[in-house]
Amino acid sequence: MLAEEWLERTQPGYQELSDGERSAVAGFSIVWSVFEARALATNANANAIVRFVDQNEQNFRSAEPFANALLHFRQRYVSDGGTNHKFQRLNFRRNDRRELVEAVLLEDDVVPGEIAKALLIIAFRLRNNLFHGIKWAYEMRDQQRNFEHATIVLTRILDFNAA
Repeated sequence: MLAEEWLERTQPGYQELSDGERSAVAGFSIVWSVFEARALATNANANAIVRFVDQNEQNFRSAEPFANALLHFRQRYVSDGGTNHKFQRLNFRRNDRRELVEAVLLEDDVVPGEIAKALLIIAFRLRNNLFHGIKWAYEMRDQQRNFEHATIVLTRILDFNAA
């Protein structure tokens, strides 16, 4: 495989990634592309995510399908009653609805639609950090479960909103 060979040869840390880590990143990349095309009309941003969930609110009446992902991201991004340094590394931009994500992670907002928005925005930040090279700054360490949970969120939302 050309991509695998090139990455192993040229990118620090890539050889050390397990097959599971590589698979999680590849799967997330492909599923994100499908999600962005089908749900966001190929124009991903936090406002588009919020609009998508609001327009399909009837499909977000329960947060149960996202419980494991929500638990994972709360355990990862919350410490001592507040968001932590890992949350800061999501690198939210001005219009990325950081406050919405924080409210959900800190359990200030437990409305299913708001949970879906927050989890999708986390997936969006993971996508931006991956596609814009930020994840390579620390050689993709400790990312497999992030990408696996983000992929589960994306696929469940796509399944719930299939046309």
